[in-house]
Amino acid sequence: MKRTYILLLLILTASLVSAQQQGIVKLRGTRLTYPLVNKWIEEFNKVYPNIRVSIAPQAPADSIDFTIAAYALTEKDYEGNREGVAIARYIQLPVANSQRPDLASVQAKGITEKDIQALFFSPATPDLFGSSQASSPITRYTREKPACAAKTFAKHYGNDAATLQGTGVKGDDKDLANAVKDDVYGISFNNLGFIYDVNTRKITEGLAVIPIDLNENGKIDKQENIYSTVDEVIRYAEKTGDSKLVTERVNFIFSKSSANAAAGIFLNWVLTKGQRYNHALGFLELESKTLTEQKAIANTVF
Repeated sequence: MKRTYILLLLILTASLVSAQQQGIVKLRGTRLTYPLVNKWIEEFNKVYPNIRVSIAPQAPADSIDFTIAAYALTEKDYEGNREGVAIARYIQLPVANSQRPDLASVQAKGITEKDIQALFFSPATPDLFGSSQASSPITRYTREKPACAAKTFAKHYGNDAATLQGTGVKGDDKDLANAVKDDVYGISFNNLGFIYDVNTRKITEGLAVIPIDLNENGKIDKQENIYSTVDEVIRYAEKTGDSKLVTERVNFIFSKSSANAAAGIFLNWVLTKGQRYNHALGFLELESKTLTEQKAIANTVF
């Protein structure tokens, strides 16, 4: 009799666990994060095959479990009984076409914060690189509609995204990268996942990083030359936390009253097992202290 009771208890427990590990989770939001989120989904499904997680940009708003926001959250994001949890970080860098005639001198000199202000936020196209606009002009590109990355880039330099200068490019950040590739004089900014080929880890063909003169001494010193691979940039950023780099969090925004247990399982997995995939897709991991804080926030809901 005792054995039968134990067996029934085990069956009931297994059934309960199985029920808790089923469900549907829907996400949508900032598209620059989709390569990483898709990787998370792929790996998560290997462990939880009965939880269907998908990016669903066309789904009704009230069916979305997580809205992805790649900017610093504001009070507005918490309205309507909402909560937010950081799940990764990303970096943006200035970029040029790899065939630019004066590229060697541009990369030797680098670019300062003052230069960036003039290049991306001044109505008049500046002459920054010692070449005249006649011999080596600058064609500036930005997103047609300021999205998360543009807002983050502008805010880092104390500006509003509406003041970004340049030809507006339709589409997303990948399209912005392609605009620079297609114009030998093109210059813009982008995140690591599109500046670098995440398979070879080297700079994407057709693009070149405009290095930041971190100590602003008019040249790129050896210790500032950190751009040969995506991993080199990530290591430097995570080790130093250098404020000269444009770095921001990626967040999941969700309802505090969510009853979707499957969403909680997925979020917990992202904050634990999922972090190991961030570097591979050009994203930074969250610091240990930050991860602990974000897990505590998630646990208040799920």
